[in-house]
Amino acid sequence: MTSQVFFDDSLPLLVGSVVDEIGAPALTGSVVLRDTSGRLSFFCNASTAPAEAARLDVRLRNVLGPYAPAEQSVFLPDALGAQAILGDPLALPIQVSGVTVMLVDRRLVGADWLRPPAIEASPPARFVFASLKGGVGRSTALCVAAAHLATRGLRVLTVDLDFEAPGLGALLLDDQTLPQFGVVDALVENGLGGIDSTFIADLVGPSSLATSGGRIDVIPALGLRSRRNPADALAKLARAYAEDIAPDGSIATVLDQVRSLVDSVAVRDRYDAVLVDARAGLHESSASAIIGLGAEVFLFGRDETQTFQGYSFLLAHLARLARRGNGTPEWLERLTPVHALAPADAAARETFAQRWEVMISETGIVPTGTAPTDVPLPDGFHDVPWRDDDAEDAIPPEEPSLLRPVAILRSAEYDGFDPLRRRDLLSGALYQSVFGALLERVEMTDALEEGP
Repeated sequence: MTSQVFFDDSLPLLVGSVVDEIGAPALTGSVVLRDTSGRLSFFCNASTAPAEAARLDVRLRNVLGPYAPAEQSVFLPDALGAQAILGDPLALPIQVSGVTVMLVDRRLVGADWLRPPAIEASPPARFVFASLKGGVGRSTALCVAAAHLATRGLRVLTVDLDFEAPGLGALLLDDQTLPQFGVVDALVENGLGGIDSTFIADLVGPSSLATSGGRIDVIPALGLRSRRNPADALAKLARAYAEDIAPDGSIATVLDQVRSLVDSVAVRDRYDAVLVDARAGLHESSASAIIGLGAEVFLFGRDETQTFQGYSFLLAHLARLARRGNGTPEWLERLTPVHALAPADAAARETFAQRWEVMISETGIVPTGTAPTDVPLPDGFHDVPWRDDDAEDAIPPEEPSLLRPVAILRSAEYDGFDPLRRRDLLSGALYQSVFGALLERVEMTDALEEGP
């Protein structure tokens, strides 16, 4: 009797069956389709013979159990619709049982996670503050960063995409400056009558916390209308994640809609920096912030086992996206880990950094351990003259940002952060000792340096 097959068993069983029945070369140029229920079909490359395909079909229907399609599991290139699957640009190269397989993954939810991460956005500089859970000081750090940039005279836009736990509106705005609408309203209205420039103007509220000639504007998750009609907030939220279907049949996902909204507001002649508070966790809407905006992304987490387990899920998936093209994608350098609520003890912070590097190594998202090994030098090597123009080539490449955690120190001063009541919390003399490393990383961004 065949043992029960579960989701994690299905792909290895398919790959093993292909290798056993028609050989490993048959995987090259072929594609596995996983439908919305998780059932698997194998779309063969052009060299597969009909007899081989028929034999493989029988085997897959026997071994995959509930993960085999009801009627047919193997398709040749001339089958109806096969070429669209074989040429799908969103096919992911994944490692299964030691071999590379191209997977087209159909999803009812979370499909935005399969899209190629956006290229780096043009100025103004964009920064996303993301985390797996709340309570790690993510929104506090964003507010401090916004205030710090404003002290430099910069114009800052902050956007709250944490719809289920909105915070930026309460932290940065008062009842007089809260705008009529928020991001949730924009997503709802855009799918019906659309939104115009007047609506967009009613999305943005000015914060009174800006100083030194700078500016902090806020697009909250929910605006004044939701405050006045709180019973309808959840009804709007339930519709905010819906796709928008245009009259021509084109579809705009949440990622498309969020990117369009940010692009329409965050123009260079109006702002110098855009700071985005992402939803905590691995929800489908988190993709719009983490991979959809072309931003520098800060990944917040405490030194807890659940932090490393959770980020291993995210980064192992992103590793598949990184393997989709040739070479190391530039967006990897825009991911920076943040050791949130870090202790003052440097040894403890180093422990976090080491745990993070081990986790990164296991996901395979970036090469680790690339330090040069000791190699015996040939006789006379010490006699080779040094040339100054060789110096640049002799300097080893810098570690990727993903391997260099930035620490934000734990401080009782920032527990229960409420800058509207305690404006001294946004005093540089106080916040630099806690958030200085993060702010330095923000200021290193080239697009920000191009601002005034």
